[in-house]
Amino acid sequence: MPGHIDILKMRILICFLKMSLENCTVTNLSKTLAAEKYAVSRAMISLEKEGLLDRSDSRHPKLTPSGVISAKKYAERMDIAINHLIYEGVPQLNAQDDATYLSMYCSDQTFEVIQGMEERYRIRHILKEKRNFDGSVLCRKLRDGAYLFPFILYRESAKNGSNISMANDGFEHPCLLTVNRGAGIIGLKARDTSHHSAVDGKKMTGKISSLKYFDGNKFCDAQSNGDVLSFPADALNFLSVGNDASRILHGSVCLKMACSVGVMHMPESTAIFTILI
Repeated sequence: MPGHIDILKMRILICFLKMSLENCTVTNLSKTLAAEKYAVSRAMISLEKEGLLDRSDSRHPKLTPSGVISAKKYAERMDIAINHLIYEGVPQLNAQDDATYLSMYCSDQTFEVIQGMEERYRIRHILKEKRNFDGSVLCRKLRDGAYLFPFILYRESAKNGSNISMANDGFEHPCLLTVNRGAGIIGLKARDTSHHSAVDGKKMTGKISSLKYFDGNKFCDAQSNGDVLSFPADALNFLSVGNDASRILHGSVCLKMACSVGVMHMPESTAIFTILI
């Protein structure tokens, strides 16, 4: 149901959520939204037909339970979209106008991506005064949810002109950070990877079968759930690099991994896991 009436209906829903019921009349809404009375009236009739607005008392219409849910959804989308656009450099007035279209027409999947980006911007801003901190600080500031972040596994020392660990290809990218009530878990999904043997040059295919993380004092076993190996985000040590929009949160922890090739188990190797936020 595309069209300006859809935008108006969304704005009316948000008004009912944020304004007093006494002010949610056709006349007041018309003034607040700078819309013609007939357009507001028609939009409210449409909202009633959709089960989002109760107009049984014509002088005091109110949101139905379904209307409250929809209004909260769009209000949250508007806040996220406006913040995202302003951070990207869009002038505030334009951001407010364009956010209505994003909020109304973007799919839930697209908005999840926008929300994840906005949360990254927010957390970088919140932690801008902290140069060094650990993963527990980050997770206490992040909203509950699942976040996908890029990562790199580095060798402890460069070899053959490269400092990228072979283990970097042993996991699916990006990694998953799951935050619940201020506590975070990093999840890495192991995958088959192939390399040529340094001994005889034969191609060998294997998968990382175990992982240990350094908690600041000792190496601890990561949790294993099928191919997913996970460890607490608290083990990460972060460095804040750059300023404002260019800021990156660079988190790292030392990992030990063992790889299985058929029935063979290769010796443990050490790498530096680095996550970029």
